[in-house]
Amino acid sequence: MTPRLGPGSVVAVWSADALARRLLAEALAQRFVQRGRPAVVMPDASAAAAVKPADLRPAAHALRQHIDDARRQALVVVDGSPLSTLAAGGLAPDDWPQPLVDAERAHAFTLLIAPADATPAAAARDTALRRAFAAAALPCAVIHGRDGTQRLARAWMALQSGLDGQEDAPPPARRLRPPTWNCERCSDPECEHRLFTDLIAGRPRAGG
Repeated sequence: MTPRLGPGSVVAVWSADALARRLLAEALAQRFVQRGRPAVVMPDASAAAAVKPADLRPAAHALRQHIDDARRQALVVVDGSPLSTLAAGGLAPDDWPQPLVDAERAHAFTLLIAPADATPAAAARDTALRRAFAAAALPCAVIHGRDGTQRLARAWMALQSGLDGQEDAPPPARRLRPPTWNCERCSDPECEHRLFTDLIAGRPRAGG
């Protein structure tokens, strides 16, 4: 079944793994097109690692404008997002322009790919990204998977189940606050909320 999204909708894909993020964004857009929905991928053209700190905000605003232009004619799947560009560049959430935060909260979905790489470096990148994610109070679906095929299947299920859940209840007022975890949209059979809060608080995992 195809999720009920179309022109004007934005789906952002966040991940510390640039390759996993790009592949999932491309696969989602392709699947929408195959099912008769106009969709485009908005690449992470800013290459945040190479952007100078002074240029981070202009790069994020430019990406926001490209997204808003493209969504007039198609569903937009974003490889990253304006806020993830700022986060990856090291800009503190308190310094993020509020219009960018508000615009991103209005996205139809934000998909957060859990890291498949358990190395300390990967964990550190993911922790930094999630801190930024929590600061922006973005509702999300956490996507787990060992490979691209599995992540695509779980992302597609998250989009569908999330839309089904939105039909019976309007979304809550959007304001900057600690995130509300949509556990029914999580693709991990374990408790992602518990793992995330333990990670942020620096608590050891049970049995670890």
